[in-house]
Amino acid sequence: MLKHLRTFEQQVALVLEGLVVALLAAAASLGAYQVLTRFVLHQPASWTEALTRVFLVWMVCLGAALAVRAGSLVAFDVLRTIGGGRFGKFFQLVGLASSNLFFSMLAWTGYEITERVRFQNLAGLEISIAWSYAALPVGGGLAALLALFTFIRVWNEPPVESADRAVD
Repeated sequence: MLKHLRTFEQQVALVLEGLVVALLAAAASLGAYQVLTRFVLHQPASWTEALTRVFLVWMVCLGAALAVRAGSLVAFDVLRTIGGGRFGKFFQLVGLASSNLFFSMLAWTGYEITERVRFQNLAGLEISIAWSYAALPVGGGLAALLALFTFIRVWNEPPVESADRAVD
């Protein structure tokens, strides 16, 4: 069971990494296109700025899920390093549980906000602004899921003694 969970976690992370990289490339390309049309062609494209902003919001929300999985979003490094072993593992688990709670609340609140704004249009694109706000429930849900997977993985690993602690 844990092996299948780990494989699923890795596949989700791989897909998210690809999406985040694609969104960054698209945002950079749109920014370059905007500069070209504004300063070289003197015919600014108003839609590029709005679409770039949507891509950046999605990139950050999906990237947060990857940061949770990597352990670099909420880190108790100092306590984990000082305590090591079971003490360090305890704080890592507390951090993951807190992250899971936060991102679950973000997903729920993001869903409610997305529902409220679905009839408003995004200036410059004439599409529903809900497409931009949808990054909150999707990113929050994925971050909560990956925090849960990481919690399960850490729970089942033996505590690791810190190399930084002095040995008597």
